Amino acid sequence: MNQLPDTHQHVLARHTIPAWSIIGLGSLALHIFLPQDVSHVVAAILLATIAGVYIGFAANDGRMSRIVVEATVACLFATFATWALITAPLLLPLGYIAHAGWDFLHHTPLFNVKMPKWYVPACVIYDVIVGVGLWLIWWL
Repeated sequence: MNQLPDTHQHVLARHTIPAWSIIGLGSLALHIFLPQDVSHVVAAILLATIAGVYIGFAANDGRMSRIVVEATVACLFATFATWALITAPLLLPLGYIAHAGWDFLHHTPLFNVKMPKWYVPACVIYDVIVGVGLWLIWWL
């Protein structure tokens, strides 16, 4: 991974695991109070949105090959989120778990996109917490 200089010393960068765990748990709190059908819509929209973040990193990187890959994968996640919302909303947490896998791939030399070094583990943590948490909320 081609990392951007580590000039960000904010709390989200210095304390990645606890900070993003709190953010993930905090975003789950909303789903506890929403009607389940509304919670499904919010989860689908968020999944499609977070998948698009890597397009920004690829655009900043500047290589068209990276932009195409990231845009294609973001479209696939958006398509999955839409399909799951319409046909089987309880599968939406799988999208978050799959996105954690996509995040993890960015931590390998396979994806050499410039981004802050704290971003990938932050996103993995968030996606896993939200994916597992949504299953628990929706099934309980």
